[in-house]
Amino acid sequence: MTKSVILNELDVCIANKENDIKYANKLNRNSDRVRYLRVVKGYKQNEVAEMIGISARQVQRIEKKLKNI
Repeated sequence: MTKSVILNELDVCIANKENDIKYANKLNRNSDRVRYLRVVKGYKQNEVAEMIGISARQVQRIEKKLKNI
C-alpha cells in the first residue's frame, strides 16, 4: 500500500466515526446509543463512552441492563 492509500483510508475511518456520532446523537436514550455503537458498529466500551459523553462504567451498567432484558 502506498502512503496516499493509507491516508485516504484513515480519512474514511474518521469520517465514518463522525457520522456514527451524529447518528447516535439523534437517538433519544443512552441505551439506544450504546446498543447502536457497540452492537451495530463494533466500538469498544471506552470509545462509546467518549463518543456519547458518559463514563465507561455507565456504558457497562447500560450493557448489563440490556443483557437482562
